[in-house]
Amino acid sequence: MNGPLDHWLGYRDLLPLKVDALSAEPTAAALEHWHDQNLRTLHAIAVLDERHRGGESGGALETEVERLHQKIDVVLELLGAMLRSGRAGIVSTPVRLSREGLSWPADERSPPAGSLVLAAVELHACAPFALCWPAESLGIHDGEVCARFREMSEAMGAALEKLVFTRHRRSVASLRLPAGAGAPSGPPRQ
Repeated sequence: MNGPLDHWLGYRDLLPLKVDALSAEPTAAALEHWHDQNLRTLHAIAVLDERHRGGESGGALETEVERLHQKIDVVLELLGAMLRSGRAGIVSTPVRLSREGLSWPADERSPPAGSLVLAAVELHACAPFALCWPAESLGIHDGEVCARFREMSEAMGAALEKLVFTRHRRSVASLRLPAGAGAPSGPPRQ
């Protein structure tokens, strides 16, 4: 693809996405709210994405910690199922996400180039909120709507970039696995 965001590091996934048109620039209070919520969400996702790597020793303490870790994973999966049931109506869409913006398949409701939208993408089934940030539509390129995020703080940009890098690296690693090998453990697909 040769879209305007393709030269930035990104990854593709099937994620719940909601895009709403904005009729005016968001207020400073709205931006601050989304900023704080996004930082908490990105931090929570970073914690949820961590994977326990058991050591070689296999001692009693390590075995007990692993057992507790598995129980917590089950609780998180149940919580994620509850959160998803409360978010009915948000359709999972093939999305390409980068630090700079996102793209998704174009349809009859696609925002025209230059329009301002509020993009909300659910990055993890157990995250408390979707990543929500205003973006400007760059139009349709190769059948996809491309939208560039509006300016964000350095902290939020760094947290988003870290998530994108980790997910990109994980997707590349899964492509390199030999046939029949299991994919590396990662975030649950929504």
